[in-house]
Amino acid sequence: MTKFIDLTLPLYDYMPVGNVWAWDVPFQTQPITNDEFNGYELHMITMFSETGTRLMCRAMQDPTAPKVDQLPLDTLVNREAVVVDAPCGFGGHLTVDEINKAFEGVDFRKGDAIILRTGWGDNERWVELGDDYSRRTPYVPKDAAERLVEIMKANNSDLVGSDVAYWGRGDIYQMPEWASKPAWERNPFPSIEAKRFLASYTKEKAYADFASPNVLNSADVMYIGAMCNLNAITQPRVKLTVLPLKIKGARGATCRVIAIEE
Repeated sequence: MTKFIDLTLPLYDYMPVGNVWAWDVPFQTQPITNDEFNGYELHMITMFSETGTRLMCRAMQDPTAPKVDQLPLDTLVNREAVVVDAPCGFGGHLTVDEINKAFEGVDFRKGDAIILRTGWGDNERWVELGDDYSRRTPYVPKDAAERLVEIMKANNSDLVGSDVAYWGRGDIYQMPEWASKPAWERNPFPSIEAKRFLASYTKEKAYADFASPNVLNSADVMYIGAMCNLNAITQPRVKLTVLPLKIKGARGATCRVIAIEE
């Protein structure tokens, strides 16, 4: 019997993934018509390209690399994938030793995609924690990301997804200067406040805050953030399908992620 498991965060107004950093544009809906008066329902949707569960790739930092709409479908659809458990909780981060231990005894085959399961995306924790789901997510620091890339390259692997809300976490600059403020003091982009903050948020600061995405981009590894429901996967290997929104020229995009157990 085939089992389909949705690993995608639901999109809803002011959901935490896409609501805390200075470049975020919170997901919002606004009615355009309603079925009672107009006979059908339409909404205007406001969001940014990396709201919720999202696929990111080398094009994030390399303008010559294939954009999301140019990625070959065979790299995204029905991929052989292995589940790698690396438990990590509130405010934590994965170490090199923990990455090494996570792969011990795993049936990791050539070309596999990787599902890095920390447990963070289980049990609708995003509802319980609100913005702290993003602010205190476990993450993968630079040295652990470098080790992960080494393991992937040795096995011809080019895709990794995880239930961490963000692969990096802006603890040095973004957290104290922006994200730690209450929501009503974080007027989101395109506000003057957000633009002023980003005008001083140089590449050096961004790489200090979010080092692991730079490691993955530079290695030409596609990576998924903010997957959820990974505890629903019961087998060590699954088929994985990742379908990003086909936005022309986008360098990363919100996506739907499905695991298939046979």
